[in-house]
Amino acid sequence: MRRVFLLLVFVLLPAAAAAPWAGPGTRASAEGGPVTMVIEPQLDGSQFVYVVFHALDRDGFCQPPAGAVSLHPVIDMPVDFIIEAGEGIIIETSSGGLAPGRQALGVRTFSTAVNATAGSPVRSFPPLRDGVTDECQAWVRISQSIPGPLRVLVLAPGDGGGQVGWVAEAGRDTSVTVPLQFRWTLVTWSGPSTPAAQALQGVQGAQVTAIYGWDAAAQTWLAYFPGGAGVPGANTLATLEPGRAYWVAIAGPAGGSWRMPAAP
Repeated sequence: MRRVFLLLVFVLLPAAAAAPWAGPGTRASAEGGPVTMVIEPQLDGSQFVYVVFHALDRDGFCQPPAGAVSLHPVIDMPVDFIIEAGEGIIIETSSGGLAPGRQALGVRTFSTAVNATAGSPVRSFPPLRDGVTDECQAWVRISQSIPGPLRVLVLAPGDGGGQVGWVAEAGRDTSVTVPLQFRWTLVTWSGPSTPAAQALQGVQGAQVTAIYGWDAAAQTWLAYFPGGAGVPGANTLATLEPGRAYWVAIAGPAGGSWRMPAAP
């Protein structure tokens, strides 16, 4: 039990908890555990998720310094990554290529310090402990065509040939970001029925001057002008409806974005 105890105390802190969903390019960690998740949204609405295992030996090393001997080495340690729930396929590991699938077994930890000076370094991530210059890491890259819930089991060697494990779980992303171009952009409202003024609170980096929506039943255009909120009869578009398409106009040559609630 000694090796497991040392890993848990000095490196991996007791196990398995849920991680909040991380925004674009940010980190979410399995609470109290040695696993982080890095989410990278793509322009087509899909995303890549990196699940990273972090480890140090009992003295705070990945590789022992020259002349020292590590009794409990964590470098070149095999780590298993298994997608337990959610959409996604593992397409890459820090150890090299693999056949894409729902699990990657025996991904070997590497030294981030040695990797940084290598001729062809692989991607590495910030250490969990501040001030650490050489951390052991192993990671997988998961492709999700549709962002959503994801639960990944991560297993490392334990005592007597057994394994210790942690679960990294991401919650559902509850919003979607739509780019806005100058001058007009056709968008589809993904949220529930929402007053136009309230819906526009999600617009960032741009000033919306008008929204138009087609009323098929009345065969007429409905309009909402933020600047005409106090003008009687100026605004005929009261609410944005789920799944409906709208033309949105913004001021200025630069674009912006509109963060909407995700469709249920």
